[in-house]
Amino acid sequence: ADTVVDEITAAGGQAVANYDSVTTPEGGEHIVQAALDAFGRVDILINNAGILRDKSFPKMTPDVWQAVLDVHLLGAFNVTAPAFRAMREQGYGRIVLTTSAAGLFGNFGQANYSAAKLGLVGLMNTLKLEGAKYGVKVNTVAPLALTRLTEDVLPGDLAPKLRLELVAPLVLYLCSDKCEVSGQVVNAGAGYYGRAGIVSGPGVILGDGEQVPTPEMVAANWNKIVSLEGAREYADANAALMDMLAGPRPAEPAAATAVPTPAPAAEAPAELTVDGFFDGLAGRFQPAAAAGANVVFQFALSGPCGGEWYAVVQDGTATVEKGTHAKPTTTLKMSAEDFLQFASGKLGATKAFTTGRLKIEGDLIKSQLVEKLFKFR
Repeated sequence: ADTVVDEITAAGGQAVANYDSVTTPEGGEHIVQAALDAFGRVDILINNAGILRDKSFPKMTPDVWQAVLDVHLLGAFNVTAPAFRAMREQGYGRIVLTTSAAGLFGNFGQANYSAAKLGLVGLMNTLKLEGAKYGVKVNTVAPLALTRLTEDVLPGDLAPKLRLELVAPLVLYLCSDKCEVSGQVVNAGAGYYGRAGIVSGPGVILGDGEQVPTPEMVAANWNKIVSLEGAREYADANAALMDMLAGPRPAEPAAATAVPTPAPAAEAPAELTVDGFFDGLAGRFQPAAAAGANVVFQFALSGPCGGEWYAVVQDGTATVEKGTHAKPTTTLKMSAEDFLQFASGKLGATKAFTTGRLKIEGDLIKSQLVEKLFKFR
């Protein structure tokens, strides 16, 4: 650590060393506090602590398993938690996590390392959501370089191609205020840079919704189940779950095929207005369906006739008010025009969601109660 500090100061920069371990919450707090004491704020965090304890899985002992998870995964939590709080408070931050091809694709003898490294991708996927409105961008690098950690794994004759300097430009970009992306995993090494992603194929519906499919039906449809033709990425778990509920998707059009512009939604009946709908929403409440339901639905409708309304369902009763609730369980965002189509039965919730006309924030599962608790049509 002193050598790195000396290199930075010799180049005209400022640096401070810390010798706490990332494997304890106290160590993580002290590392971040050292930066706050020295510089007054934390703008960048790079989680790059790592060890290897390779063994084939039958020989993997609990202590060897835990040692690797403590440094890579728990260590990232211990340091990121205090740094994230500081970044959220100041309204800006850049966090870089370090994964590995072993985590993304697997590697013999590295079950502990692979599990920890893919766990960091999961951590990133949630932090990108929680940091979005605070200006905190979170990304992950999968580096391939010759270091003290990999010198016994990678052939030494590759050293000229696997210099650390060939990974650094990507990390510097992700740490800069010019970087506006969040939630990306990027491979980097030997001058190569390429994104890795988690996708889901279009899938297939088995059974009729009443009878449970048989294992034989799964086997017969295996090729469709595992096909990634037309695969899609998702911004969050809510989007993925709603797409699953919507069923198989048609194949995506080829890049050269002209995609027609979707026809505008048909006009809602003249007698139905957004204000009128919410004025009468409490009267549409279905108390018989509300047993055990305690939920706050926030409706955020855009457009000239839009606005904010919320419905509170608690102890078998419902109240509807205009405005914004302090702690909504789930928020449904639509244009006022699309909402009227939805309220009049011309636009289904699943179709609205999968086509991007309905956006849901908060508890996805609770959002599906809205049509059960209120008679919309």
